Amino acid sequence: MEPPPRLGPDGMGGLRLDLLRTAVETYLKIAYPSGEIPEVVRRRLVWPEGMTAESILTKPPFERAGKMPGHQTPIYALRLGNYRYPHMKLQIQPWENEAGFMLSVNTHDQVAGLDVGAADAQAFRELQAENQRLKEAIEQAWDDAELPTFLRYLREYIQKQSRDVADPRGQSPSAEVPTDLPPRA
Repeated sequence: MEPPPRLGPDGMGGLRLDLLRTAVETYLKIAYPSGEIPEVVRRRLVWPEGMTAESILTKPPFERAGKMPGHQTPIYALRLGNYRYPHMKLQIQPWENEAGFMLSVNTHDQVAGLDVGAADAQAFRELQAENQRLKEAIEQAWDDAELPTFLRYLREYIQKQSRDVADPRGQSPSAEVPTDLPPRA
C-alpha cells in the first residue's frame, strides 16, 4: 500500500517544528527510561532558531535515509538510539495523509550476514527483541498523541473504506438483516 506522491512545494505537508519536537521528546522518554540522555544525542537536538522543520531536516544531524519509489522528497532520519543501542532512528517520511508525513522508528539492527552460530548471536537476538519492543512502544505513544504513524494511517484508511462501502442509509452491508429467514426460536 504505497501512497502516491504528495503534491505541493514541500513534500512533508504539515510537518511543524513543534510536532517534530513532540515526536523527539516522546521517543526519548521511552528509549531512555532513566532520563539519562547521552551527550551525543543531546547535541543532535540543538537546532538553529528560526528555521522551519523542513529546512532543519535537510541539515545535519538529520540524514537522508532514501526515497519512496516515485517520490522526490527524501525520507529523513535522526539517530537517537536507546539505552542499549545507539543506532536506532526516528524517521520522517512523506505520506499521503492529512499531515503529509509519517513518523516511524527504524531499529537499524537488521544484519544480513549474522552468523547464527556465533557466540554472541543469542545476545544480538535479545537486543533486536528489545529494540522491537521499544519501536512498538514509541510508535504507540505517537499514535496516542495523535501524531501521524502508519497505524493511524491504516486505521483511518480502513474506516474510510468502510464508510465508502456503506449503503445509502449509512449502514454497512454486514449490518443488513436478511428478511427471508425464519424467526429464531
